[in-house]
Amino acid sequence: MLNIINQLFEIEKKSNDQNLSIFERNFERINYELEEMGFVINNPIGKIYDSRDTSIDANVVGNSSKPLITKVLKPVIFQKDGNELVLLQKGIVIAE
Repeated sequence: MLNIINQLFEIEKKSNDQNLSIFERNFERINYELEEMGFVINNPIGKIYDSRDTSIDANVVGNSSKPLITKVLKPVIFQKDGNELVLLQKGIVIAE
């Protein structure tokens, strides 16, 4: 299932880069169904990178004191287990 989620993430990212909003509703529906199955997908783009966040592996470019996540190669994926979230995949990001 992680491979499917990662492929959908890539397709959605490419669609957004090309301003193909015609697929927006389809992606919303797919994401809703994944949430119903207990998956939580987190795209941290635009957030300040915190080295204490164990759910993210980052390649930090430059020497900014508060690097911003500028590119997400893989999203953070959790799965609900009762009342808890279990980390299934660390996000892989580039921060500048």
